[in-house]
Amino acid sequence: MRLAACLFVAVTTAGCSALELYQGNASATARVEAATTGATDDPTVAALEGALTAAQATQESLIAGATELSAAVSALEATATSAPAIIDAKPPIPASADAIVYGGVPIDSDRLNIIAALAFDADGRLLVATRAGEIYALPDSDGDGAADERRLIFADDAQELSQVAGLLVRGGALILLNGERLSLLRDGDGDGVYETVTHLSEALPADQSPLQASNGIVESPDGRLFTADINSGEILRIVLRE
Repeated sequence: MRLAACLFVAVTTAGCSALELYQGNASATARVEAATTGATDDPTVAALEGALTAAQATQESLIAGATELSAAVSALEATATSAPAIIDAKPPIPASADAIVYGGVPIDSDRLNIIAALAFDADGRLLVATRAGEIYALPDSDGDGAADERRLIFADDAQELSQVAGLLVRGGALILLNGERLSLLRDGDGDGVYETVTHLSEALPADQSPLQASNGIVESPDGRLFTADINSGEILRIVLRE
C-alpha cells in the first residue's frame, strides 16, 4: 500500500509546480528509501525508482526553464528602462531660410542649355539635368553640405535628348521628360555613366516650348508617376508598360 502511494506521488508530480515537484520528490525519496530496505530486488520497487527518477528530471527541467524565463524578464525590464523616449518625427516649422552654394554645372544660356531638373539616385548623389540633355552627378561624400566633385554621367553626344524638363530615378535607370517624349536612360556596364537611351513615348506632353518653365515628373507614394501639360493646364498620369 505504501509503495502504491509513493508511486502515485512520483508520477503525478510531472504536472506540478517546481516547488510541488521538490516537495513531492523529497517525500517520494523518503518513501522509496523506507520501502527498499531489504527489498532491493522487488520489481515494484524498481518501477517506483524509475518513476521517481523521471519526476526528478522533470523537476530539474522546470527549474531550468524558470531560471531562463526570469533572466529574459530581467533583460526586457533593463531594455525598457534604458530605451530612449520616442521623439516626434515631424520636422519643425522653419522660421527663416538661407541659400548657400552646393555646387554647379556648366550652362550655356545662348543655346538655352540651362539647368532643367534635379533628382537623387539610390546612392544619395544629386543629379542635375540640363535642358540640352547633359546629366551631372554631384555627390557630397563627406556630408559637409557641399558637392565634392562634378561628374558628367550622360553627355548626349548623339543628341538623342533635347528640351529636358523633368528627371526621375527609377531603380537603376533615369526617366526624363524631354520635349514631347518620355525617355529612359540605362547604365549597362554599371560604371555610373549612362549610355543607352530608349524613347518610351512620342507625345508627352503635347507641344511643350523649351522657353517655358519645367513641369517635371513626380512619383507618388504608391509608385505612380505624374507630370503636367503646362500649355493646357492638365495633370497627366504617366503609365509605364512592360
